[in-house]
Amino acid sequence: MKIIKIGLDYSHNNMLTLEASSYSDFTQFLFASAYKLGKIEAGFYALEKARIYDAVIISIPKNINLKPEEIEVLEEYVRTGGSLLIIGSRGGEYLNRTNINELVRKFGFEFVPDEVYDSVNYVNLQKRPLLTKFKPHYITENIKKIVLSSACSLATLGFVEDEKNIQVEVLVRGGLNCWRNRFKKQKSIEEDSPKIPLLVSVKYYKGKVVAFGTLSIFSSLGREYGFSAFDNDILITNILRWLTLDVNSVGQVITIDLQKDLFYWANSIVKEKRWESFSDLVNVSLKHFKDNYKSIMKELKEIQKERYQRKLEFKEAAKEEKEEEKVIDLIPKRKKEDLEDIISSIENITGERFERSFTPDDEEFTEETKKNAPEVSSEELPDDLNSLTVKELKSYCKKNEINLPAKARKADIIKIINYVLDED
Repeated sequence: MKIIKIGLDYSHNNMLTLEASSYSDFTQFLFASAYKLGKIEAGFYALEKARIYDAVIISIPKNINLKPEEIEVLEEYVRTGGSLLIIGSRGGEYLNRTNINELVRKFGFEFVPDEVYDSVNYVNLQKRPLLTKFKPHYITENIKKIVLSSACSLATLGFVEDEKNIQVEVLVRGGLNCWRNRFKKQKSIEEDSPKIPLLVSVKYYKGKVVAFGTLSIFSSLGREYGFSAFDNDILITNILRWLTLDVNSVGQVITIDLQKDLFYWANSIVKEKRWESFSDLVNVSLKHFKDNYKSIMKELKEIQKERYQRKLEFKEAAKEEKEEEKVIDLIPKRKKEDLEDIISSIENITGERFERSFTPDDEEFTEETKKNAPEVSSEELPDDLNSLTVKELKSYCKKNEINLPAKARKADIIKIINYVLDED
């Protein structure tokens, strides 16, 4: 397996360094990704030394300029197949007092002396625009949201010398509500700037360049805007892969989302069976799918057909149930008080007494019913409480604040009244 070497510029008072605690998450990511890292402390004066690295990361120089010979070496390094990640900062080269644009103009763009804001879509502060629209590209795969805090914008040049060999793409733009402070001669001018370029990729002859205007994306200090915020870490991962791997070749590397349980299972298989890499397992799986495509698709269609049939049956059953409910609703509803009257009439005819096993529903015992129910005082209670109707018994209990359980039968009500009156 090829060892990928990445060099970080330390020779121009650069802010992005491996030792800075504020970038510890990014540093840990680099080591965990098995990149071989190097510090470039002597500048860019020898092309052979630059070619040691598959990619070079240059964070914007601070109060120092790139020498003309360094710019020539870096341009030739990219032309002959090297890759650059160039990171700007608010105010571009104007506030940072450097000449970074002399280098990046060779690649068809420049850093603008401004700071970008968004008045609608932002995280806590307007200088932290939340971005959700991206141009389809390897770098933007699986990216849904990123935040670029305290960023300067980029401007693509209207004319490049060799359009065939210099291809500039704007992959990330600001939203429709973006605005900016543009710095000029110790003044700042506010301007509306919808869809302003914030990240570009460049294919330059045999090499590649990526650039954006903020160091905050590497920060470990701000969880809401730094390396761990939203999909910022995925963006950086994709950028480094695009710069260091031949993603246009047959063995293209892509970023995919795996279910965690599937990933852990597959990873254990790779270790247990000593596969060379996780990619081999994925490729075998894809090959199996390709070789058995017809039978797999047939099985999937049968499963989908079965699910669809079950769904139809469920809908039919629900429909029949609704029809039954409609029929039931058409049946006249008889109140339990009516049944009480019917049983009382039968008792008068036959001379027999019948035990009641029902009481009127609470919801049927309305305020109107309560008003019409005769009031019965304790002095008026007959010796045989069975001679009273349920209405009269409940009215008596209500008047004398005797609590009754829900759905209490007539016999139960009588027992409760006798207990309260100490007659049981």
